[in-house]
Amino acid sequence: MKAALVFLLLALTLVVAVSYAASDCNPDGNGKPDCTGNVGKKFRNFWDPTRYWLCATAGEPSVVLCENEEEKGPKGYDPVTQTCVDWALWQWYAPCA
Repeated sequence: MKAALVFLLLALTLVVAVSYAASDCNPDGNGKPDCTGNVGKKFRNFWDPTRYWLCATAGEPSVVLCENEEEKGPKGYDPVTQTCVDWALWQWYAPCA
């Protein structure tokens, strides 16, 4: 019985470790995508809220700056709506939430 419990705990630990290692999101990274199979999609830049990554073509993403309109002020990228919004509407979200 003890051996079965130890085996179960080891198996559970292995599953957790593998799923964590397979995670695409690195909260300490900048959020740069690899752009394979997601052309046209926008991704949050974890280090700069005024910019986002755009997979315009397969392979290498480009960095896009949220437009600054003089009459409305600077904008930040909102990962929920995937648009640039005024700072009054911008919210911080955890990078890998």
